[in-house]
Amino acid sequence: MKRRILMIAVVGAVLGAMLIGAGYLWLPDSVVENGVRLVTGVWERLGDHPFLLYVLMVVLPAFAVPQSPFLVLAGMVYAETFGEGLGAAIAASAVGLNIVVSYFLTVGPLHFFVEKVLSKFGYRVPQIPAEDQLKFSFLVRVTPVFPLCVQNYILGLLKVPLGRYLLASWTTQVPLAFAIALTAGAILEGSLIYILIAVAVLLFLVIGLKWLR
Repeated sequence: MKRRILMIAVVGAVLGAMLIGAGYLWLPDSVVENGVRLVTGVWERLGDHPFLLYVLMVVLPAFAVPQSPFLVLAGMVYAETFGEGLGAAIAASAVGLNIVVSYFLTVGPLHFFVEKVLSKFGYRVPQIPAEDQLKFSFLVRVTPVFPLCVQNYILGLLKVPLGRYLLASWTTQVPLAFAIALTAGAILEGSLIYILIAVAVLLFLVIGLKWLR
């Protein structure tokens, strides 16, 4: 069952990437250029609105918007206002809240929709045995091929209990988000000590995640 779930997730991620690539290749150049210009303009303005940036970090990744660019920008913006360490912690807290928002979005409306679609073909969303839920949650979280939003969707659709979901999520993704934001802020501020701390956190996470796998 686990292999089947992972295979479905991988296929979905690959198909999504193929659709994005096809759109980029086949859409008229003017559409692509205008889209890039629009995104760049919005991105530059977000740096002047820290609270709006925080809200978007909490909400948008729940709808498959990549989280990493937000983390880098937030690490730089919040470092200037709050300092490198606190700024990185604030950015990481947004990721933690997004994980919660994504859970309730997925176990509610998205699960209902997917269950309804699968039932038309004689299938249903699989269930994970209670004794395997935490281990499976950590396995999904430490699999690098899955973006954060896909990880959230998998665990939410399979209805992993909230406590186990948060334990596997907050102990892996929030420290990683902190390290990324801290690195971005430290580079902007030219703080060698915080860069070294961020590298140390990343190394600890890599070793820890490798051990979990």
